[in-house]
Amino acid sequence: MSYVVVISREPKTRDRVVTYLRERGYELGSAASYDEGMQLLPERRPQGLVLDVQGLPRGEDGCTFTQFSQWLTTAYAKSAPAVIYLLHKGARKPNFRIEGVVIKKPFPLESIGKAIRERVGSPRQEGAEPAVQLDMNTNTLRSTEAEAHLTNIEAALLAYFMEHEGETLHPRSLLVDVWQYRDSAGASTLVRAHVSNLRRKLRTVQGGAANQIQTIRGRGYRFVA
Repeated sequence: MSYVVVISREPKTRDRVVTYLRERGYELGSAASYDEGMQLLPERRPQGLVLDVQGLPRGEDGCTFTQFSQWLTTAYAKSAPAVIYLLHKGARKPNFRIEGVVIKKPFPLESIGKAIRERVGSPRQEGAEPAVQLDMNTNTLRSTEAEAHLTNIEAALLAYFMEHEGETLHPRSLLVDVWQYRDSAGASTLVRAHVSNLRRKLRTVQGGAANQIQTIRGRGYRFVA
């Protein structure tokens, strides 16, 4: 299930967003300050983060937004969660170290829901079977309708995507972690070719309707089951 963390010191804002997303099938965590967020986030990697910038004070240890942003950048150096920033109308936009969607307050909750769906994907309900299954012993991709054989590298790449479901993975990281290359030159071309092949085989086993591997422009790829 997709995990989203909401950080805001305003109880009404925090509760509204948490309740709205939970009712739509997401798993939620929440924090009322930067300090609580820095304690909560390392426990489990979220796919999405809703950060109420103006609704957060300095933490008890003096943590500022700039310091919190730097901490996020370090904590998620390889693959950051999708970030939704909440700002009051007319507020000056801070320097965001992690790119994200900015939504001005007051806001319709559906605007957050849409941003989360577009960047994290729709949540898979608890207990629901994934649309496809990968047999690493035989490099076989299966659905209830059909199956397809994958090459060794295609199987390794798809397994890595599945292991990091919901995370945005840059081609350079994929080249190092999947191909075991130290030199990331040509990463985009090589990874793009294999992603294209995987998408074709995913469509084959699902009757042409597959969209599990999403392209996040300027950032890389994300797998959504």
